[in-house]
Amino acid sequence: MPDKLRALLAILSLYLLASPFAAHGNGSSEEDEDMLVIELSGFEVFSKGIKLIDGMTGKDYEGDHPVVLGFRREFDDILLKFHKRLVIGEFRNIRARKESIRPHIEKLAALAASFGWEGFQVGGPHLTREVAIFERMLKDPFFKIEEIVVWDARRLAEHDNIPPKNKYAKNIRFNEETGKWERRILTKWEVSYIRNNHRTGKSSNFYTYKEQGLNLDTNRGFHLIDVGLPGDVQPRAFKEVGLEYPIVIDYAVSIEDEINELKRDLVENLIYLYDPFSWVARGNTRFRGGFRKQLQAHIRQQQIPLDDRNWFDPLFAQFLDDVVSIQIWGANEIYEHRILSSIPKNRNQLGEDLDLLNWHKREKRSVDYNPEQRIKAPATHFGSVGSTRFIMIDAYRRYGEKFLDALRTRILALEEKADPRQLVLDAIEAASGIPADKYLPAAAKAQKAELERFVPKS
Repeated sequence: MPDKLRALLAILSLYLLASPFAAHGNGSSEEDEDMLVIELSGFEVFSKGIKLIDGMTGKDYEGDHPVVLGFRREFDDILLKFHKRLVIGEFRNIRARKESIRPHIEKLAALAASFGWEGFQVGGPHLTREVAIFERMLKDPFFKIEEIVVWDARRLAEHDNIPPKNKYAKNIRFNEETGKWERRILTKWEVSYIRNNHRTGKSSNFYTYKEQGLNLDTNRGFHLIDVGLPGDVQPRAFKEVGLEYPIVIDYAVSIEDEINELKRDLVENLIYLYDPFSWVARGNTRFRGGFRKQLQAHIRQQQIPLDDRNWFDPLFAQFLDDVVSIQIWGANEIYEHRILSSIPKNRNQLGEDLDLLNWHKREKRSVDYNPEQRIKAPATHFGSVGSTRFIMIDAYRRYGEKFLDALRTRILALEEKADPRQLVLDAIEAASGIPADKYLPAAAKAQKAELERFVPKS
């Protein structure tokens, strides 16, 4: 674990432990969060300079609508509470994964050694990108809301719901089908810093960015990246993103209800904008990869008298990593991650679904796949590495150590080259007591059903 992560987690843990509620175990999580975030003083003043803009004129808002004024009065408190929760939530995510790394590696190493493949190690540091982002957020939020743009629904209606021709109007549109206005936020999040190559002694400038957009009313948007982040990215590399936040005053509900709706809407939209937090992986897939690649490289170095190592090595690396993941996180972790990873638009959607928000003629954002293509559960029959993986999971979940022992016994007893597929089938029959031709179709059907639980319905 990198020293920076250790230091950050230690400091934040001390803040949590310093809470009087932590000692007695009778305080609410919200009270603990308040104690923690006292130290995050950088968030206390970041919204003071936010301007109110009249969308119709493009100039400073000079109206006195109580919804606008009431929402602005509470804006600072809303943002502070949101960032408190965001930072604490991310702290807990990083802590949970950090605490699982060493046990995962140790279990994996012990499991590999039991098959005669001693010496498995995984070099660090780990979570370097997440730590860099987290440290950056301890100092400042990424998204700085610079302007609240106020749109008056009655004034827009007086102009036949045709917005004026100014820079703010590009981020609202009237939906003829719903009869309501829709708003969006577009961002470009840039990362730039000097990378030092310690091997060559030379330095170079690294630059990348991601573009995000969110429909604030449908909660659908997009996430497109240039290139991913290097492992040595620095907190100072993340540039601030300035936002304009549009609101529409519609007069249809009470002042208090409308203010509360605007507040809920703001927090929900900010949550969506901050995901995917680690750039390439959305919040629903990050931290979930395990150490399959490293274990496969280790197995590849072993002298194992088996034919078709191109089938055996990746299958066993995946299987042993799956065993450890099941022991630590449970089997649902594997099924859900497999489905999410197979949905192309899961990489690019922001919020609840993908919307490239091409509202105007010059906007031509696109993806290289059909986002409407129906997602199916992957194959689970005995055959390719990817599909046989689930037959192996099925056998392990049913027979546990008995199945591992059947595999282990056969691998350790190898003297001459053997067929790895037959070895696996023999181990399944030995552990289950069922002929392979009966077991395999039943296992494939059961695993297909497990995976289909996580396939989106629409």
